[in-house]
Amino acid sequence: MTNIPFSAEEALKIAIEIEENGKQFYEGMVPEVEDSEIEDLFKDLATQEVNHKNTFQEMLGEAELERGEDINSLLYGKLEDSYLKALADSKIFNPANENVRAAKRVDNRDEMITVAISLEKDTILYYYEMLEMASSSGDQELIMKIIEEEKTHVKRLAKLL
Repeated sequence: MTNIPFSAEEALKIAIEIEENGKQFYEGMVPEVEDSEIEDLFKDLATQEVNHKNTFQEMLGEAELERGEDINSLLYGKLEDSYLKALADSKIFNPANENVRAAKRVDNRDEMITVAISLEKDTILYYYEMLEMASSSGDQELIMKIIEEEKTHVKRLAKLL
């Protein structure tokens, strides 16, 4: 993550985009795999990414209700949203990410799983950064739950190697 401090709302918006990108990554990889076990796993991981996105959207709504809309949203509107989306897209699970491009080029199951593990680990690192910025213990608990779920993604993938 960059050295620029983000508000909780900004961090949540980035997390929402990361989860959407994760869903798209796993859905995009389903046609690339011939192994039904991996196909089922990728479908399940895509569903879990949607659940995480929904959790972050709820947290964002609660934060905006509690503190009012983020000042940057008020000042910059759609420009801020575009910036945060671009920032999320530059991080994890995006088509420009080398790991995502590598996943499309791999020709064996183990390499594909290794790439997915790397992307999940990057996500976990981002969420640990987010955890440090969370203002309430409730937000911290929710983020920790998502970190634990992301760790289970890594464990599930690693078991297949």
